Amino acid sequence: MKKWLMIMMLALVSVLVACSDSNDSENTEDSSDDQNNEENTQQTIRVAVVESPMLDVVEIAKENLAEDNIEVEIVEMGDYIQPNEALANNEVDANFSQHVPFMNQFNENSGADATLTEIQPIYYANFGLYAKEYASVEEFPDDASIGIANDPSNIDRSLRLLASHDLIELNETESGQYGLDDIKEDSHNFTFEQAGIAALTRLYQDVDGVIINPTHAGNLDLTPADDALITEKEDNKFAITLVAREDNEDSELIQQLADAMTSEDVREFLNSREGGASIPAF
Repeated sequence: MKKWLMIMMLALVSVLVACSDSNDSENTEDSSDDQNNEENTQQTIRVAVVESPMLDVVEIAKENLAEDNIEVEIVEMGDYIQPNEALANNEVDANFSQHVPFMNQFNENSGADATLTEIQPIYYANFGLYAKEYASVEEFPDDASIGIANDPSNIDRSLRLLASHDLIELNETESGQYGLDDIKEDSHNFTFEQAGIAALTRLYQDVDGVIINPTHAGNLDLTPADDALITEKEDNKFAITLVAREDNEDSELIQQLADAMTSEDVREFLNSREGGASIPAF
């Protein structure tokens, strides 16, 4: 009887050890699977853009970040206000469509709870004055009509461009942003036609000159280097900039996006565009 009891106890111990080994193996496999799943989890960042070359820059960054298992979801929008509204409303994580003065103007006027903030300047979109009937700025008449964008930040930008080439003189301003009222009375007798920045190309046939960015000039088969009477100097404050919110500006994903948008691939792309259309700002 004792011998039989001993045999039963040994059998029971063997079963318990086998079960323990099986559970340990399963736990190890589960832990390994969890670790692999964590490593393979894809992160996503949503970026709003309006048009090329902003779109192209983000496309290049998207390809590079895919190697780090980061998906960049590009959201194309139809005007320059929508990307800021989407960013402020947490519909996207960043946008790439504007210079900092335009962003500041949105922050001041929108009443949005979220404050937008600059992350990284990427390139200068070389603003220029184009005229269908004049080959040089010396030919430009004193009483010319000039088409300019109608938002305050780009009015300021257009006036700075004209002043930097001595086509107008500006009074001092305490606000840091020039308006049409800041033009000195004894300057050239220009008149200004205002339109939304995307609609300025339609004014090209109706005014003596129009101040537009390279993308819209390209729609008229014009480039800054070959066709503009004057262009901006590189030390301006209007670089097209990656923008995020104050609540996510320090996130790792935003910083990785900024790094990818300042890669040598992006620099080569910007430098390859015709006619000095986009000058790297990094």
